[in-house]
Amino acid sequence: MKRAIFIPVIALTLLASCKETPTNDMSPTIQKEIQKDNKADVITTQDSLQMARKRTMDSLEQIKSHGHAH
Repeated sequence: MKRAIFIPVIALTLLASCKETPTNDMSPTIQKEIQKDNKADVITTQDSLQMARKRTMDSLEQIKSHGHAH
């Protein structure tokens, strides 16, 4: 009788211990660095978009002024 109770208890314990729980173990300094990296990526993307927009406008101005772009 003891085995009939003992084996399922052990099996349930093992199954319960295998479940992974999400934890946020990052320190505040690491979180700040990640936020800085994300901000840098956003700024880089914005700069790229502005440069592309400027090139497009320059090309359009060249076409208007003398018929073709360089």
